[in-house]
Amino acid sequence: MPTDSRQGRSLWSTVLADLRTRLAAGEFAERFPGDRELMEHYGVSRHTVREAVRHLEGIERRPRVGGRVTPPPTVLRRLLDTLTALGVRTATSETTASERRSAEIAERLDRNPHTLLTVHTGVLRADGAPLICLQIWSDTADSAPRELADLLLDGSAHQSGQITVVSQATVPTVPDPAVCELLGIPAGSATFCIEARLESAPGTLIWQRAFIRPDRYPCILQFTAT
Repeated sequence: MPTDSRQGRSLWSTVLADLRTRLAAGEFAERFPGDRELMEHYGVSRHTVREAVRHLEGIERRPRVGGRVTPPPTVLRRLLDTLTALGVRTATSETTASERRSAEIAERLDRNPHTLLTVHTGVLRADGAPLICLQIWSDTADSAPRELADLLLDGSAHQSGQITVVSQATVPTVPDPAVCELLGIPAGSATFCIEARLESAPGTLIWQRAFIRPDRYPCILQFTAT
């Protein structure tokens, strides 16, 4: 373990690197240790510990009782935070619900291809014009309440631990005409879609699709072949 005989940036960066490794291994899932515990573990000063933790992403500190690991923001959350930082005014429409069958999404939810799914749809407007069409797919109406779209958009459900992101990806797509109409673009127009597999409770899976108009704001996307 490092000691305070090694001064400067290399000391706290060494502690930081080890903490990141332990985080990635899931070691702090229940609780993140407090300053004194970290000081004893690494044999360093409180200043070194605090400097390392200050550079550690996703940690919510609580004095004298340690802390907790907060879930990282989703791709959609990052996008909305960027819009807010740019001063863009956003508002969500009231969500609507319908029942549909989709063999593709049923498979992603580990359900029978013929399962009747509930789809909640809402639109986010940025500076008064449509920007995002958000769809929430689930196998029961109760597992995806009407408020869920707003919870996803304001981020509170993720921060409170009500929703866990299992996987997510951004893909180019041509949405169906109904989505194009909600976005105010011609049918057959290309958009990009943020897709995410979410868990709202143990064993309760949700599939999120956020179709985003690429012409409203400049952006750079990098797609990785899988």
